[in-house]
Amino acid sequence: MSPLSLLFFGIQGAGKGTQVQKLKDFLGQQSDRPIIHVDVGAELRELRDTGSYTGKLTGAVLDAGRRMPDFMPIHLLTRRLVHSFTGEEHILADGIARGNDQTRAFDDAMVFYGRIDYQIISIELSEASVLERLRLRHRNDDTEEGIRNRLAWYKTDVLPQIELLRGRGRTIHSIDGEPDVETVHQSVLRALKFV
Repeated sequence: MSPLSLLFFGIQGAGKGTQVQKLKDFLGQQSDRPIIHVDVGAELRELRDTGSYTGKLTGAVLDAGRRMPDFMPIHLLTRRLVHSFTGEEHILADGIARGNDQTRAFDDAMVFYGRIDYQIISIELSEASVLERLRLRHRNDDTEEGIRNRLAWYKTDVLPQIELLRGRGRTIHSIDGEPDVETVHQSVLRALKFV
């Protein structure tokens, strides 16, 4: 299997993390290539939990549901690629390209590393479904204010990035995130021509 490079989009509650994990499991069974998974949200939460000065500032942004300044996701992505990427791995990126600078940084990195054929998986979910799902999830940054703030900046800051990437000629797969987890997973596999 050729190395796969994917960038995931999806509003909070869309099941992005679950779908990335299911795809990692699938690739682990179908390919002997290692996987580099850049999960910016998880890395930010880990940083928050260190209790360092940067961690405390990161926690304040996360808990308020605000978007992190672009330098931080760019730094986390760049650090992973510079220190871990050998050119052979599958790349699964989640939580990057949340603003113009982040999107350009990701796209530039993929071009630099010869992965210009990377694809985008955008998991689509209605706002009503988002709110229903998040009520069932128990994360300490899922306060009502935090959720409302993240929904707002997803629309204003994140959705335009999909159009920016479309304008750069990138392949975008819109996946219906409303059905059950396995149905969404099969839709992702079909979009990537694995089934």
